Amino acid sequence: MASALRSVLVIHPGGLGDVLLAVPALQAIRSCYPRHQLVLLTGREVGRLLCLCGVVDQALSIEVGYLATLFVGLQQLSPSVEEILRRCDLAVGWLSDSDGSLRATLRNREIPRIIVHGLGTSTGGHQSERFLASVQDHIDGENEGPVRLTLPESSTQAGLIELRQAGLDDGTGYVVCHPGSGSPHKCAGSEVFLEILAGCRARGLMPVIVVGPADEEAVEALGQKALKGVPVIRPQSLVLFARILARASAYIGHDSGVTHLSALLGTPTVAMFGPTDPRRWAPRGPHVSVVTGATCSCTGWDMVWACVEKPCLNLQANAVLNPFDKLLSRYRQVTNS
Repeated sequence: MASALRSVLVIHPGGLGDVLLAVPALQAIRSCYPRHQLVLLTGREVGRLLCLCGVVDQALSIEVGYLATLFVGLQQLSPSVEEILRRCDLAVGWLSDSDGSLRATLRNREIPRIIVHGLGTSTGGHQSERFLASVQDHIDGENEGPVRLTLPESSTQAGLIELRQAGLDDGTGYVVCHPGSGSPHKCAGSEVFLEILAGCRARGLMPVIVVGPADEEAVEALGQKALKGVPVIRPQSLVLFARILARASAYIGHDSGVTHLSALLGTPTVAMFGPTDPRRWAPRGPHVSVVTGATCSCTGWDMVWACVEKPCLNLQANAVLNPFDKLLSRYRQVTNS
């Protein structure tokens, strides 16, 4: 990307799922600024993935400290960020800026259009629509419809190495099962998940447990004896996680960033949701089925943490496997091309 190009800077320090919910808005920005360099300041792993998939042209990592310098002011900016701001025609920040320090830094660079919007406490509508609404009054681009992340073919082939090491050959149909989430309060009971694993095997599909850094406790709850014969893969990066998801016949998981990733890759996805509201947070698409228990009556996370029974996640395995069967009958073979 030539440095002479004008740029658009988007700042999103949220977690994986929240960043992926903003992909439709990133697409709309791209359609309005097709000749600009689209730069995303976000977490290192998700930024690398969105670059690889062509959603953005460049990613800056919040782990390096770029975001903190934007709040401090121009005198603290790195040369790379300074150069992006010098060429910037639109800056979007999806985060809180209560004292206006971020806006001040951006205004001091005389950027023509600045949007800073914290969406965490706004009400009404799906979160992806909130991201879109926050920019649509300021850009001419339109939502181009369903969004799908597409990995380069060379990248999806690289995922075969991990699968072969787990004992799966090229022709094995497997289901990625993700027992964890960002919070244990979003996870169904381990006994339900074990029945789901057995149900996958009964359908001639190999369940594969794929584990991220926050999922070890959920895997331990399943028990080593119950997992005998079930491959457990711990991808070393989010991109490798995506490669494995892209080759799967289907995916079963909870309200997590990985579930959103599966859905964006076009993999038939069954998502177990609770206590979060699926009307706001669930992934979307005809290849996605959302399963919930009773309506959550907790009025805040303090009540969620104190809740022992968790009726919103009181699910039977068949409540998950029945929509799973319907998705499989509709999508017999999934490709990411």
